[in-house]
Amino acid sequence: MGVLASQSSSASRRSPDLVAPKPPEIRFRALEAPPNACSPRARSSQKSQVNDSRLHFLVLFFWSVKPFSPDRRVEAFSSFSLTFRRPMSTLHPLALHALVLGFAAPGLLALGCARAPMAPPGRPNVLLVTIDTLRADHLGCYGHPGSVTPVLDGLASRGIRFGTAIAHVPLTAPSHASILTGRTPLGHGLRDNGGFALPDGARSLAEDFRQAGYRTAAFVSGFPLDRRFGFDRGFQTYDDHLPRGNDPRRTPYVERTADRTTQAVLRWMEAAPAGGAPFFLWVHYYDPHAPYEPPADLRARFPSSPYDGEIAFVDAQLGRLLRRLEERSPRTVVLVTADHGESLGEHGEETHGLFVYDATLRVPWIMAGPGLPSGRVAGVVARGIDVAPTLLDYAGLPARADVEGRSLRAAAEGKDQADAPAYAESLFPQLQYGWAPLHAWRTARFKLIEAPRPELYDLGADGGEIRDRAREEQGRVDEMRRHLRAAMSTRTPSAAKEMDAETTERLGALGYLGGGGAPAPGSALRDPKDGVRLVTRLGRGMETARTDPAVAIRELTAVLDEDPKMLVARRTRAVAYAAAGQHAAAIADLRRLEKEGHLSAEDGIVLGDNLRFAGRSGEAIRVLERTARENPRFAQADLSLAEVFIKEGRRADAAAAYERVLGLVPDHIEALRGLGDLALLEDRPDAAAARYGRILEVDPADAGAMTKLGVVRMRAGRTEEATTLFRKAVEREPQNGEALLYLAGALAANGRPAEALPFFERALQAGQKSSMALNGLGLTRLAVGDRPGAAAAFRESLRLDPKQPDVARTLAEIAAASPSN
Repeated sequence: MGVLASQSSSASRRSPDLVAPKPPEIRFRALEAPPNACSPRARSSQKSQVNDSRLHFLVLFFWSVKPFSPDRRVEAFSSFSLTFRRPMSTLHPLALHALVLGFAAPGLLALGCARAPMAPPGRPNVLLVTIDTLRADHLGCYGHPGSVTPVLDGLASRGIRFGTAIAHVPLTAPSHASILTGRTPLGHGLRDNGGFALPDGARSLAEDFRQAGYRTAAFVSGFPLDRRFGFDRGFQTYDDHLPRGNDPRRTPYVERTADRTTQAVLRWMEAAPAGGAPFFLWVHYYDPHAPYEPPADLRARFPSSPYDGEIAFVDAQLGRLLRRLEERSPRTVVLVTADHGESLGEHGEETHGLFVYDATLRVPWIMAGPGLPSGRVAGVVARGIDVAPTLLDYAGLPARADVEGRSLRAAAEGKDQADAPAYAESLFPQLQYGWAPLHAWRTARFKLIEAPRPELYDLGADGGEIRDRAREEQGRVDEMRRHLRAAMSTRTPSAAKEMDAETTERLGALGYLGGGGAPAPGSALRDPKDGVRLVTRLGRGMETARTDPAVAIRELTAVLDEDPKMLVARRTRAVAYAAAGQHAAAIADLRRLEKEGHLSAEDGIVLGDNLRFAGRSGEAIRVLERTARENPRFAQADLSLAEVFIKEGRRADAAAAYERVLGLVPDHIEALRGLGDLALLEDRPDAAAARYGRILEVDPADAGAMTKLGVVRMRAGRTEEATTLFRKAVEREPQNGEALLYLAGALAANGRPAEALPFFERALQAGQKSSMALNGLGLTRLAVGDRPGAAAAFRESLRLDPKQPDVARTLAEIAAASPSN
């Protein structure tokens, strides 16, 4: 039996539970040392060896395959374990609850056949763009000295901008809820990321446009706006397809970059019928959110401010969208704003969420389009709740009676319009850490921040909110507090119920640090100003938990020594322990949370994963089944459960778990990928191709799905199609070792070893160093006549796995054929 065939059987012995379908039996002789390397017979023998290599590559790359490694380790290439899921370094506690489920009652079927309402002719299209984490003062039109935002600056010069615009919450989900409903968090009830869903009674702007005959579509780029939290309400198209299968356990910052979001929007626009009903389109960009990782050219352009690099990238992508919009739909009202800003170190806060200063509440508001003046700056204070009624007004539609905001069309067009007070809040300190919540009341000039030590700022004289005037102006504090408390007393019952039921358990990740615990009634609440230092250390621990778990463990242990009730620190330390391979310590932290009654659904998944990695699969299954049973709308429980079932050889149970995930989150990419891998494993190529194909419909840039579909095509003998897929995958992700390795194998199998050789070498550099890959490299070098190079590859292969008699025999034959012998 030859080198490659022996590798296949070696793989089977290592993992009997994941044996691939048996390939056609192929035997070949070991290499023969030619008596005369220059003779015709020698050249014929070498040609035969090349043909043998082509055949053997087919066996190696496209039959000796098992689609994934259940323990998430990168194994030998024969295991096809190339999804490279790092165990726990990317785990993050995240609230994934309140999944909005729909159903079709029989009586609704007839309604589906009725003609949809048509918008009256002449109404404009409406484009709402929200840019996550965008401070107003980092735009040129708001005074930033750098050339960061030429597109937004140009839009402001062609339209109007509001000099002061205020968000209601420095968090993505609740602030967007205010933008879309026209209600403050007191009215719509969504108070934090991940811990809430938009209540049924909170009607969305999209519902108003759809009822008026508009086509409605949304394209969002960050997990806090996932449809499970209710943001898809009223949208006929709601594109929340994010990389990595919408699974925040894989990485703490699940997002879609601006170029991919823009491309998805452009595809939707191209597919839309010309001359049809007007549209309401919402596009959300997430890039300026931490971590700041702009493309290389912008990182070089803004070396000291990667945050500005992210903003510049969004600005350029928005330019792509606006140019195409101008070509196709010039009659469009455009409004660009942000959900909140970013502290960038002001007041001791690095990012956002903890405080309610203007660094995180002041945002841009720019409008342009038919009926809007050019180059105007409106002086009235704009609020997030004013977006919905303003856009409805420009579309000729009335705002609903329950909308708390107002149309700012009069101010935009230069007419007198008085300022209205603005409410703001952050329950983040309470919900995350058990500290005091913050509430703010803002007039045109002053802002009161209600806290254990209240703060008052004269914004006209102190825009940076440096000098607290609360002690010297107690009368103003009392007056503004009365207005604040009156506003807070009007919160709806649904808001209170939503907060009480959900806040203490299920909170999101993506930089939002996970569930804390509500303090005991009557307990003294810590002023967030006194805890910002701990939050900084916690943030440092969270960042290093993914890259340097030893540092993270040290930082988080220090936080817990000072504040043992800071549950998020304990949760994050469990993640760091797991990343360091200390699963027993991670389990101990999570079991303590369980004993104290603070084990959330997300914690249950992290506990189950750690038990699995510790070799305690039975306990892992029990924990995950309980988590899934108690949280039936929590898809990630079944996702983890499927992985344990795979490790235990329970493929049918794994498939059922993946199907349950799809029942909750249609087109969940990791569930589709799991089912495709199972089908590939069980030699059901049509089923595998259907699953991978669907992934590519959802995300055409998914290099993993391209690669797996290429394997299916290669097995079917469609080598050119497979090679094209592998090439596309490499073009999309040049460092994707899996795609590089399969492209090399396809080229070699197709008789193009010289072309294959650099891809083998790149694959090894990208981390695909296994005996199987090295054997492939060795055979490719033999095919191009590089015997010393082939021998070096085979020697390294034997070093990794000495139990390869055919490789050892081939290496000996190469040595025997060398000129010195």
